[in-house]
Amino acid sequence: MAGEVALSEDAPGLLQRLAAWWPREAAEAVRIALTAIAAIWLAMWLELALPHWAGWTVISVTLATRAASLRKSLWRAGSTLVGVTVAMVLVANFAQATLAFDLALALWMGLLTAASSVESGQRAYGFASMGFTVPIIALADVQSPETVFQIGVDRCSTILLGIGCAYASNVFVAPGVPAVSRALAGRLEAAAQACDAWMAALRRGERPGPMPIAAVMTLGEEVTDTFTEQPSLRSGGRGIRNAAPRLRRVLAAGLLRALLPDRPGSRSTDLIGAGGAIAVRQIGRVRVSARLLRAGGRVGRRRVPFRPHLLLWNDLDWDGWHAFDNGLRTAAAVLLVNGFWYVTGWSHGAGAATWASLVCVLLAAHADPRAESRAFLIGALLAAVVGLTLRYTLLTTTGSFALLAAVLLPVAMLAVVGRADKRAIYGIGFGFFVFGVLDPKNPMTYDLADSLNTVLAELLGMAVAAVAFAALPPPVSPATLRLRARRRLVRSVRGAALDPALLLPPRDRYLARGFGRLALIGADEAMARSGERLLVIGLLLLALRETDDREGRRVGRAVWARLAASRPAEADAVPDPLRELADRATLPLQAERIGALAALVSDLDRAGWPNLDPGVRA
Repeated sequence: MAGEVALSEDAPGLLQRLAAWWPREAAEAVRIALTAIAAIWLAMWLELALPHWAGWTVISVTLATRAASLRKSLWRAGSTLVGVTVAMVLVANFAQATLAFDLALALWMGLLTAASSVESGQRAYGFASMGFTVPIIALADVQSPETVFQIGVDRCSTILLGIGCAYASNVFVAPGVPAVSRALAGRLEAAAQACDAWMAALRRGERPGPMPIAAVMTLGEEVTDTFTEQPSLRSGGRGIRNAAPRLRRVLAAGLLRALLPDRPGSRSTDLIGAGGAIAVRQIGRVRVSARLLRAGGRVGRRRVPFRPHLLLWNDLDWDGWHAFDNGLRTAAAVLLVNGFWYVTGWSHGAGAATWASLVCVLLAAHADPRAESRAFLIGALLAAVVGLTLRYTLLTTTGSFALLAAVLLPVAMLAVVGRADKRAIYGIGFGFFVFGVLDPKNPMTYDLADSLNTVLAELLGMAVAAVAFAALPPPVSPATLRLRARRRLVRSVRGAALDPALLLPPRDRYLARGFGRLALIGADEAMARSGERLLVIGLLLLALRETDDREGRRVGRAVWARLAASRPAEADAVPDPLRELADRATLPLQAERIGALAALVSDLDRAGWPNLDPGVRA
């Protein structure tokens, strides 16, 4: 008994010492690597053509949380089906028309690159996967276009097999409903606390500092992930779903209070149309939702409805010109590599075209695609050396799967760690490429000359993608991205002032996109303050038009005329039409809104703002 007691007392220290030598990340890498090997074995047993697709799929869709893994798996499965269908359509219609096929492929890749660039998270990956699946299928066997259906079915089967293996493995380590609820409750409480501290500083008359935009903006994705991982939380989860919109309204009301601190009359929340609930109550509701979630409670049993429009577009800010540049770059790179392939008649040129397309569309939505494409190429070079060495030394000694599994285990662990750890900048290229170089099949084939040609062609395609990111056209500078964000913010205010009622965005979407633009502009304090003023101007116009669209249109025309005046000093010298409109307002609340607009417009610093400053290109 004494020995047992001593052992139990020493157990925590023993576990800590073991964790130092065998951290949780290593255990996860082993689990995922074994799952990938199991998927490859099943693909071989089912006699699928390219079993390594199943292994990489396991690594690709296994993310930090089960919710993210499920969302990526759904996008991977759906995008693969769409991509295979498009590949079959292209081959069926343009198998004998080389130029038409190239143009159609470049157009498809450009469109999907643009779609991926305006999205975020798993939606961006889903559109990228729709894009790069097409060249993988359509260019897999250009000498026999009639096999495209068989290749497509084989890829769909292999991808779905990998997704199934990943899901089965994740079930054993997935957190339960209480753990997921507590994690989300902590994030809700942290966001509510940040907003409460910012609003408290405003009430005390202090300078509150930057708004806690990041904490609020990430809540939407976190709530979606939670509902995906544990669908049972949708029942009675309306308060959870509404947490991010409520906090955005709190920040907007706080902005109005900060910009017009001495304004008498109605509360700021009433002016912006936030349902009459003061900011303290809005924050309190979020905190109540968090406490109920932590305790396992619900507010009713009404199920949160699924919003299908979020499968096609999001409510966040996106840069159309950035997407156009990325699409143009991908299309140009695909045409360039295809042209080189046809001119040289290289038998392995299809590999170059496939990988140039894949890297261009996959990395276009990343923060620094120029550097990441170079890192991808270097990682692929390392994978080529490792894969070819292992394939033509160890794997030629015997045909047993045990040896193949022993070789694949450390390679798959490296791929897992490289994909999951952002510090391993070469990891994505290594993991993506190494399985294809090893090319586990049943039976294995060994042709060194063919393998070298294949690897060389695929590396050439990645190199073309890296050059394309540097020159066709190069990624825009941070200053240009901020200028575009300012332009989009001005256009949103113009839309709130002049667009037909049918085209006006909901206030929550306007706020979500507006705060996203402010986050981009925030590096310049003067610009950020003018941006906050413009955001509130647009929000007040939307509230005006929701109450009385005809009156709101009249006010909107007057506001935009003053904002867009080529000489603001002269505009200030004439009588303000907004004051006259306030005197003739139909409701006292409308008059207060118009008065607030007049004060905000008169004090706006237009310097550096497109369409407002004559010295800045519109």
